[in-house]
Amino acid sequence: MRAVKAVELGLAAGLVLTRTALRAATGGLIGPTSRTGPATPVTSGRGRSRTVTADDGVELHAEVFGDPNAPVTVVLCHGYALSGASWCFQIPELARHARVVTWDQRGHGRSQRGAAAHATVDQLGRDLRAVLDQTTPSGPVVLAGHSMGGMTIMALAEQEPDLFGTRVAAAALLATSAEPVFGDLGLPRHGMRALHWVTPWALALLQRASVLAGPVRELTGAVVPRHAFASDVPPHVAEFLVEQIGQTPLDVLADFFPQFRVHDKTAALAALNRVDCLVLAGSHDVVTPPENSEAIARAVPGADLVVLPDAGHAFPLEHPELVNAHLVALLRRQSRRRTA
Repeated sequence: MRAVKAVELGLAAGLVLTRTALRAATGGLIGPTSRTGPATPVTSGRGRSRTVTADDGVELHAEVFGDPNAPVTVVLCHGYALSGASWCFQIPELARHARVVTWDQRGHGRSQRGAAAHATVDQLGRDLRAVLDQTTPSGPVVLAGHSMGGMTIMALAEQEPDLFGTRVAAAALLATSAEPVFGDLGLPRHGMRALHWVTPWALALLQRASVLAGPVRELTGAVVPRHAFASDVPPHVAEFLVEQIGQTPLDVLADFFPQFRVHDKTAALAALNRVDCLVLAGSHDVVTPPENSEAIARAVPGADLVVLPDAGHAFPLEHPELVNAHLVALLRRQSRRRTA
């Protein structure tokens, strides 16, 4: 449908569609808040920028933090609609213990979008391999992924299982799933399935209907914390999440969204048996509930499963101290093993 047709739907209908699409497209990372406007949590500053070229020529933005001679490198993979900056609370602490690499998934942050046909979790796995090859060609690596970032790690494990236990020494999977993701968002399962089918169309419609750009931004700013967080967070943290989501183009969200309906990397989990594996879940995550993490832990018998109390889907921002403590403990285990 052309933009003029979208306008003919009327602003009221557009606002309803916008709200529905945003609820689905942000994986439920939306709910009411009384404050809007961009704000960035305090970090230690930007890292050293790198450009990574993917196997299809797409240029990916990466940043490197910490001691370049550190014995271990942590590569952080962010979630859907976010960017590498979403690890802002983890970067300073992890950089005290390891070299840290963050990167923006294709179409997110400062990375190029690429062809819509390449907006797949499998492609993200190949992108991660390019990030490893071009930012960390040698030395042990710990992979950590939140939500879609965890799926990216699973895709790499499926494509190149021999990396795990050799180059990849450990993996941390945060608020993610090895199976299709529907969540509930307060809707019955058949309602979520229908929403998954309609959302890409709705997002594409909104992208063309420029008259709705203002309402989209307003609604995003008005509806963040309810599903992202299960506890109170400082206003600037909610505002930062709003800013991250708002910076991701709607067509990129539309390209990737169907992936969650077909995502299935259960068989790939066998490769994680070769490494030290940490699985973190939020007790009140409505997007990837704790059951998803429990299923991963059952498939990886040696995994350390931790369910964080009073935590929603965006718990790296909600409970950074707890997340940092578990990730640092994972790093310390690697250090002990390498010096034993």
